[in-house]
Amino acid sequence: MDDMSAEKLLELNRRFYNKLADPFADSRHQPAPGFSRLLAYLPEGCDSVLDVGCGEGRFGRFLAEEGFDGAYRGIDFSEKLLVAAAARLPADLDSAFRVRNLAAEGALDGLGRFSLIACLAVLQHVPGRERRARLLREMGEHLQPEGRLFLSTWQFLDSPRQREKIVPWEEAGLDPAVLEPDDYLLTWRSGGFGLRYVVYINAAETERLATEAGLRIVDSFRADGREGDLNLYTVLEAASL
Repeated sequence: MDDMSAEKLLELNRRFYNKLADPFADSRHQPAPGFSRLLAYLPEGCDSVLDVGCGEGRFGRFLAEEGFDGAYRGIDFSEKLLVAAAARLPADLDSAFRVRNLAAEGALDGLGRFSLIACLAVLQHVPGRERRARLLREMGEHLQPEGRLFLSTWQFLDSPRQREKIVPWEEAGLDPAVLEPDDYLLTWRSGGFGLRYVVYINAAETERLATEAGLRIVDSFRADGREGDLNLYTVLEAASL
């Protein structure tokens, strides 16, 4: 995907999250059910977490409620969501936030290495396979030895209910000819109307991306949503371990 088309998709999602940051954050008061299953895969002695695309800090709040008291760092492209995250996390948690464009090369530069990196419901919003592969590779490079990466992607095409949200690209004034095969435009209607860019990343594509990034899949499972399988969770670590 060329840079101009990618920027249009990024701008579409920027508008969405800036306009609907409050209702979006309000829809995520409770932790996703899949989070609890991730606890079994926390690295031993986990003392630092980087939440890539942390949004309103949902995963950080969950970790704090489960007793995590290490350093939590969150990055996101939406300053409004980062403000919400800072306000909602426990005051005594060592936390800090930065605005970053996750589709840009070097998105994690200067952040250090972490016991755990989480990228939950985020990779699906990065336009262009090459950019997604690069971000996954950079996340792997920022893991400490024996660190782990938690990834989740939205399996909306497997849900008839979610497929009803798909609308033609023309509604956003975009030409589908410049996009990639698994790119979709979906509506949001809770607390306001919005349009979001989402790419469908299934288990096979997740495995291909992981291999290219030098990562090994430790485990994967489906969870969340009314049907209990709306998100694909993947636990990864360096393939050389």
